[in-house]
Amino acid sequence: MLKSNVYFIVVFVVFSLLTSCNLANDKDADLVSKNDTTRLNADSLKNKPKDVTQFSDKQGVVGIFKVPEMLTISKIDSAPMKDISFKMAKNYSIIQQQLTEIDTKIDGAYGCIYYNNDAENFVFECMVPINQIPKKEPKNCKIVVLEADKMLIYNYYGPYQNLFASYDLIRKYLAKNKLQQVGPMREFYITDPTLEKDPLKWLTRIMVPVSETN
Repeated sequence: MLKSNVYFIVVFVVFSLLTSCNLANDKDADLVSKNDTTRLNADSLKNKPKDVTQFSDKQGVVGIFKVPEMLTISKIDSAPMKDISFKMAKNYSIIQQQLTEIDTKIDGAYGCIYYNNDAENFVFECMVPINQIPKKEPKNCKIVVLEADKMLIYNYYGPYQNLFASYDLIRKYLAKNKLQQVGPMREFYITDPTLEKDPLKWLTRIMVPVSETN
């Protein structure tokens, strides 16, 4: 995915965040150090991660799956909401540069993890799946293994500015099925909007770590 494509996505995803309250909450900032992005030693990666494009492409809730570990290059950051689009675009640009420097290939869709919904200090992590553990450590990013977890998979088709409706549907699905979100969601932008011109065909895959409530 080219830099311009990433910026295109960032602008509309941020618009969605500004007009909605996602599945994160103000307490989720504490999860940065202990959730599904726990900084594991990359050598602990036992299985090849599941490419997020391998799930069903059907609209809505796909199901609940044990999602394997994902090897990624990532950059975590925070900013006031008004600065998010600039920060996210900058971070993806840094990741792309680092991929070239460490001679590592992308192995999946660009994604982001959201840790809270604090408009004054929004915490997020831009990340890209990669195909192998690089021999060289990136200077301005981290090689992160996202832990395996049981996750609700939800597919949204449509323009990014309408993503907020999916968050509400997911919340209702969790409540109806006595499920509890136990960590921040992962969001992957499967469709390249510069190649697919019809916004109704843009696929965003949302992954939410869940457990059953008592």
